[in-house]
Amino acid sequence: MRLRLPPGRAGRLWLRRRLEVARRGHDVLEQKQHALRRELERIDGVLAEARSAWDERARDAETWWQRAAILAGERPLELARSSVHSRADVRLQWHNALGVVYPSEAGVAFQPGELFPAGGSSALAYAAEAHRRALDAAAELGAAEVAHTRTQRELNATTLRLRALERRWIPEHERVLHDVELALDESDREEAARIRWVIRRHERAGGS
Repeated sequence: MRLRLPPGRAGRLWLRRRLEVARRGHDVLEQKQHALRRELERIDGVLAEARSAWDERARDAETWWQRAAILAGERPLELARSSVHSRADVRLQWHNALGVVYPSEAGVAFQPGELFPAGGSSALAYAAEAHRRALDAAAELGAAEVAHTRTQRELNATTLRLRALERRWIPEHERVLHDVELALDESDREEAARIRWVIRRHERAGGS
């Protein structure tokens, strides 16, 4: 990284201001990194619970589907399934945390009367309800996965920006500031030496 500095003392002031801003930015990013890690840990717990709920409800739905098939037979089951025409509507509630927008809640809505198919045995009604619960669990799992992915992505980006400041941006500006201050000090000493020389010359001239 090659810096283009204003000449002289203006360059030193410019560097000091940039370093001050960078150090404040570093502190903010560090706080955000810690907060994102805590948020990711929380989402990890939500994700684990959502996966467990999905596994349980998916198994329950499969069990009731098999029971309905045994009791009613395959053809009545297919007729009952074909009587449901509408699709489930997934509804999400969005949340903004630390600059990350993700779904915090999810649910599945059905058209009135479309949840329970016509025909079949009572086991079919239980199977339909079990599949409704499984769909809810699937929506919640999907929302948790999106939340985890987006929060992890933001944490990775924040960590990269923080490392760039720590390892390149701030050290390079500090090095250039050090060189500028050395050069200004040397210039000040040379200027002071010239002034002393001029003063002594005038003194000698006046004394003669």
